[in-house]
Amino acid sequence: MASWSWSILCATLLAGLTLLTVTHTVRITNLRVPHTYTLERDNEPDPLVLDCEYEMGPREKGFVLKWLFNNHSIYQWIPSVKGFAMGFMKAKIDTKIFSMEGSPGVISIKNPDWNMTGEYTCAVQTFESTDKRSARLQIIVPESDFMLEARMGGEQTDVDIMCAVQNVFPQPVLSVIFDTHILDSVLTQLDQNPSGLYSMTVRTRIPRDQLESPTPITCAFFLLGTNYTKRRETIFYDKATNIQRKWTTVAVVMSIASLALSS
Repeated sequence: MASWSWSILCATLLAGLTLLTVTHTVRITNLRVPHTYTLERDNEPDPLVLDCEYEMGPREKGFVLKWLFNNHSIYQWIPSVKGFAMGFMKAKIDTKIFSMEGSPGVISIKNPDWNMTGEYTCAVQTFESTDKRSARLQIIVPESDFMLEARMGGEQTDVDIMCAVQNVFPQPVLSVIFDTHILDSVLTQLDQNPSGLYSMTVRTRIPRDQLESPTPITCAFFLLGTNYTKRRETIFYDKATNIQRKWTTVAVVMSIASLALSS
């Protein structure tokens, strides 16, 4: 009986200590970092807003909240000095957002760019405890141009196909599709300009005898690590073949007319 009472007393003390530990520690309850953020080409982008919600025990002292980008500090908030930005985002982070949102865990990044893709970490700490969470953000830059062309080759025996996408981020993957099959490319060219944006061109060739006129040809691309996809379609139209078909049709009509007159 004494052993049973001792077990109950130990369990009660352990539960009380656990509750006390949870109550008197700082912890992050919610981290809001979007998975992707798409920049608008023709308009000034909206601020990129991140939020770190937390709970802290009433007896916790020495509170500090930090935001890090790829393990480099970009923002810090301390009750005595409020918030201040640092590092390469020093001019990008709006330090007045706290007064508007009412939470030191909210930061607003003005005019985000492709090089802000990466891992964002919120870290909270006091003299007694710490906690942190991380999430990855992918910046998407839509294409400035997306082209697809299909032309007869110089010897009229092949059809040359060119597909190109310009000034995107992250890196694109291009495919030319004919009759549900992805065609092997003859030439693939990938470039990255000084601004960090990618341009890619794929060229391929189809033997003329494998194409009927008209024939739809599709080019598709997606951006690595995202759900961003685009498709473009063109119709291959062989003028010579269709002129020949028109003359054949005229000949058949003339033959039918001749038979009607003779009868």
